[in-house]
Amino acid sequence: MEQMRLGHNQRLEEITVNADINESLALLKHDSQPSGVKWADGLRASVRPVITYAFFLLFTTVKVSALYVLVVDQGMEFVVALPQIWDPETQALFAAVMSFWFGQRALAKARGQ
Repeated sequence: MEQMRLGHNQRLEEITVNADINESLALLKHDSQPSGVKWADGLRASVRPVITYAFFLLFTTVKVSALYVLVVDQGMEFVVALPQIWDPETQALFAAVMSFWFGQRALAKARGQ
């Protein structure tokens, strides 16, 4: 029974990996088909990086501002204020962004899952 369960789990993992690969291939195929209009192709290619850079700039501005307020305005020491801005919600958001850009499977392997 244990061998059957292990075989079943291995097959489910194989199906999941194949689905991830097929999804990535479909996205790459869609993004690599030029429309023939240079400015439209350039715009399409720039959407993800521009949104990523804008989000990173906004995120950094908010976090640095919060750190500034805690340290300068409220007189908190830097080593005490830093964990205040690197809270569990921020950690989850950071993990989501990293997972998007670098792949959930790679992060799962790094965590030993």
